Amino acid sequence: RFGVAVFVGGAPSLLSYTMRLQLSVRGRGACEKADFSLHFQDALVHWNLLTESVKRQLLQILRHLKKDDLLKFLYVDDEGDTVSINSDLEWREALRVSGEEQKGCVVMRLEVWSSGKTPESATATKSTSSCCSASGSSSSSSCCAGFQRPLQNDTAVYDRVPPAKTSNPTAAQYQYSGDALMAVTLPLGALGGGCIAVAGDGGLRQWQVCNRVAHNAQVPDSFFGVRVGTGTTSTSAVLMSPALYNRKGFHPANLVTDHLIPQASKDLLAALPGIQTVEITAKFPIVEIDYTSPDIPVQIHTEAFSPCVPLDSKNSALPVIIFNYTVTNPTANTVEVSLLGSLQNIAGWDGASAITNEVENAAYGGNTNTVLPKTTGYTVLDMMNPSLQAMDAMNGHIALAVLNATGDVVTMTPQFDSVKDMWTPFAQTGKLSPGSTGASPAGKTWNGALSLTKAIAPKQTQTFTFLLAWHYPHRYVNWSQTSFGIKDKTTQFYLGNRYATFWPSIQNVLDYTVANIAMLTAKTRAFRDAMFNSTLPWQLIDSAAGRVSVLNSPTSMWHGDGNFYAFEGCKPTVGCCPLNCTHVWNYEFALSRLWPDLERSMRAVDLQEQISPNAIIPSRTTVPLELRRQWSFWPDYTQVDQASTAICVDGEIGTVYKTYREVLQGAPKDWFNQQWPQVKKVMQRWMTDLDDGTGVIRGPQPNTYDCTLYGVNTFLGTQYLCALRAAEEMAKLQGDTTSASAYQARYQKGTAALDKLCFTNGKYYTQVVDPAHNVNVMSDGTHVDALMGWWWAHALNLGDILPPDHVKSSLQATFTQNHVTAFDPNLQYPRKFFDQRDAGLFVERWPDGTVPSNAIRYSSEGAWTGLEYPFAAQCLYAGLDDVFLQVLTEARAKYDGTRRSPWNEIECGDHYSRPMGGFQLFEVASGITWSFVPNTTTFNLSFAPRLSATNFVGFFILCTCYGQYVQKGDAQLATGSAQIVITDGHRSEER
Repeated sequence: RFGVAVFVGGAPSLLSYTMRLQLSVRGRGACEKADFSLHFQDALVHWNLLTESVKRQLLQILRHLKKDDLLKFLYVDDEGDTVSINSDLEWREALRVSGEEQKGCVVMRLEVWSSGKTPESATATKSTSSCCSASGSSSSSSCCAGFQRPLQNDTAVYDRVPPAKTSNPTAAQYQYSGDALMAVTLPLGALGGGCIAVAGDGGLRQWQVCNRVAHNAQVPDSFFGVRVGTGTTSTSAVLMSPALYNRKGFHPANLVTDHLIPQASKDLLAALPGIQTVEITAKFPIVEIDYTSPDIPVQIHTEAFSPCVPLDSKNSALPVIIFNYTVTNPTANTVEVSLLGSLQNIAGWDGASAITNEVENAAYGGNTNTVLPKTTGYTVLDMMNPSLQAMDAMNGHIALAVLNATGDVVTMTPQFDSVKDMWTPFAQTGKLSPGSTGASPAGKTWNGALSLTKAIAPKQTQTFTFLLAWHYPHRYVNWSQTSFGIKDKTTQFYLGNRYATFWPSIQNVLDYTVANIAMLTAKTRAFRDAMFNSTLPWQLIDSAAGRVSVLNSPTSMWHGDGNFYAFEGCKPTVGCCPLNCTHVWNYEFALSRLWPDLERSMRAVDLQEQISPNAIIPSRTTVPLELRRQWSFWPDYTQVDQASTAICVDGEIGTVYKTYREVLQGAPKDWFNQQWPQVKKVMQRWMTDLDDGTGVIRGPQPNTYDCTLYGVNTFLGTQYLCALRAAEEMAKLQGDTTSASAYQARYQKGTAALDKLCFTNGKYYTQVVDPAHNVNVMSDGTHVDALMGWWWAHALNLGDILPPDHVKSSLQATFTQNHVTAFDPNLQYPRKFFDQRDAGLFVERWPDGTVPSNAIRYSSEGAWTGLEYPFAAQCLYAGLDDVFLQVLTEARAKYDGTRRSPWNEIECGDHYSRPMGGFQLFEVASGITWSFVPNTTTFNLSFAPRLSATNFVGFFILCTCYGQYVQKGDAQLATGSAQIVITDGHRSEER
């Protein structure tokens, strides 16, 4: 007989043992805890026998459980994914990953879902004795939070009284002031190379430049300040405002922390004077800040950005932030203005632990700040720790530089440990004193400061430019890869940072930045203007442009091997769900459009490194690539549970249509030739192993919803159809007419069959449920992601893969049934993303108002923006313009700065990658399409604006250039003009 041994440390360790089960049991609107033990005489325990024993115990303990209920068991794996258990094999894996042996007892923590229809109204009226009731959420011991994805506990507590709503009245102008600054954090930094956020108080937060995730990391005494001298008097202030530090009555949104004010910021403005008010205008990749205070007699405006140049990945990877402080003297007298930059030497710091008493941390000691050799035009204060091992991950440099011209006065305090001591001479004279000398003592570091002084005549303006740069070349794997088979937790696997291969030292970074600052500034501003100087709705522009920020966040990494890698998102101190998750990155468009060379590296890793001998592509990538692939641990390298979410089929088939996207985006011919045989292998597997010849998929379909679908559905079915069409077009470009014909024939079968099977109610597409696998059902509900492949087919100009009238009807029905004007947190599970202040869509709703307990996972959550953007795009494609705009308006209202950052859209953690699908909205609006002419170096390009067609100005990007398409005409477009305005690049290049 086949049994399951309890595995601890990789081998059966106990013959007779006790298993303690700690369970969170959900069903009929309740969530209850259960904690009990079962004793076994044999180490081999069948899964079906175990579940029977567990159910007998639960029936004696729980109030809501019924005898005929079915139970579904889930556990959380090493990467934070929730995985269901349905077989002996899966139970063995759950024990291996999650089982803990404690003195003869095996402890397992599981989430259990019980069957039955769950009336939504019941969840709002359930007794408060349930640990997940309205008043029982949000505690570190919540039984509901321990096994959810993400694993954070609720960060907001909701009672029966809805929180008061505050909105940003100037969001349409991309401006943030007053209460709308509360959660503003905009990450600036290198493409895949670390970032620092500009916050709503005008300061710097979320320091993540040390090759690790630490969303709330804060570095004290790192700020900018000003002194203005007017004859015999002077005033000075830190360029930060404490206006919101003690705000009363603020109710945060759940699962976000961007509103949290670091203690270091509070301490700084308790010790030194700050600015009264801050107003921010943010058009990513540039943020502008206006500081006002009644006792500061000049006008101070800041422009901050990191170089961000479309189609130029190298220049976009500079690890530097440029701060241009423009100071205008409105008075009738000349004033002396001194701008100060202060920075802490963080070399050796782990990037996450608290820094106390300004400069104290256990990792500090031996830190030194040095003025680099004088270079014409700028002064540099370099910060390092020479006592660290050469290859230490924390052995890096951080630097502060200021550009100075003839007549400017630069002074500095290279080393100090008390901000008050540094500030006193600056406030008095605008000059800095020499400070301390030598290496810092154990447990302490040094701060350093630079000051630039200029005389500004009446009614004149001067610009002060500071640079904040970093250089941490030694990135290592600092996340678990045990579920990929890599059990070694002691070896440091080296990854490196790509920017360090371009600029081997921080001196190189700064030299290059200063030498090219005019070009870098102009190109970054041009990119911003091409997106924002438009006739498109502001909601579309902000939803598209702001998502590029994910590529500057710690979600994204450009490793030393030249390949681009990414988490799904970021938990507070670690990346979520590594790495290059195929099914989540199925939604991303920003990287593929702006830096297609990096997107191609992801496809090459999928198709050349990750693919198994039988053409299965695991959902996640092991790094470095020298390590064994996940499939190499499978029996015979090919045998894997086809229902396992380790091989999500949407991510796998997405690799096919994403490859066609890369081809359309100008992939070199030799790259295409290398990937094509692998694409054919994937298609062959699907057409023989997954497709029974009818063009539809019926078997196990593990997917991005962390579960396995069965039966026929349009979510996976349209993605397969899209892949067939994409493979057909690639085959034509390759001159492979046999394959092209085979793909076309199967597509024709599939599109007819899918529509016939799933469009049966005359209103919208539904799922054909497999009665043998009645789990994770969409059934007759309206799922916001049901037409994922249809969206992709239009994005790739592959045409309508389903009847347009059926698609339009389905989209309208989904909006009507899923939309709410105010979310109730108690009706959302497992995660409560939104509250009564938010409007939007549920992931899925059912026509009778109930939610099946065997529903697809996450169906009762408020739809993430990573789903809302594709849905909005589909609506615009289908001619549902009003729905399109309402969805985007409500998305922007959720992330308007009052309680969530507009540049941190979450799902499984911060800076989630799925919302980068929003960048594709530019293309939907302009109606841009292009296709290559086989056997030539030319392509067909056209525009057909879907919005403001008589007066259209909108962003576009191709493989060699970007700019704006401008169209003007009369109401019928019988007369008018059309113009392609190239902002940067050139029209053609042989590919």
